[in-house]
Amino acid sequence: MGPLAAIRIRQIAFIPATMLSLTYWYTALGLWCTAGIIWLTLYTHFLITYVQPVVVLWISTLLLGLGYGAITCLSRFGTVVATLIYIAIITLTGVSLAYLFSGGATIFVIVGIMFSLNALFIFYLNISSGLFRPLIFMAVSGIIAAIVVNSLVASSTLVWIVSVLTVLVWTLITALEKSTLHGYARMLYHSEFSSLSRCALFGALTLYLGIINAVVTLCRYIILMILEILLSFRP
Repeated sequence: MGPLAAIRIRQIAFIPATMLSLTYWYTALGLWCTAGIIWLTLYTHFLITYVQPVVVLWISTLLLGLGYGAITCLSRFGTVVATLIYIAIITLTGVSLAYLFSGGATIFVIVGIMFSLNALFIFYLNISSGLFRPLIFMAVSGIIAAIVVNSLVASSTLVWIVSVLTVLVWTLITALEKSTLHGYARMLYHSEFSSLSRCALFGALTLYLGIINAVVTLCRYIILMILEILLSFRP
């Protein structure tokens, strides 16, 4: 094996870990920005004073539609468009949760801490392969973050429960989206128009939108099940 081949192998082993670490940092940044928007909206009492519930319903519907549409054709977007979509989804999520569940800010901070700790874990240990070790660390670090943050801010029992469940659900989503993240890593090598930041941004959007995609899929199955039940009563 020549020296250039050895360097290439080392790069292939290192860059995916760097990309995954950057993906988690982008995800954490998006989660923290969402928490900031929730806090800002609650602090200014904007929704309570000026916004009617029907407007929030439309915002939530727009969020679900935009999120599901973005996740299905994400690879077609450029870096600028993907960034604008990320900002729009973060804003819509923050505004919606500020009206629907004020404890969402604490939860998004916790999950952001979980992803940031995993970004450090992957970057400094150069771990991008395997599934169980990083995900076990993700779940454990998320639960520890939930315990520490909820204790510091004296969260309600509901926020405690939802934060732990959200940590576990987002860990599961990360496991399910592992192949998608590997696909973005392949784009980094096989597409001349792909950069590390672009692929990491796509990965962050995929992880952030994982919850929205799960909700839309669940709603679709529920609607289909209801329609099937209603049709079964037809003569």
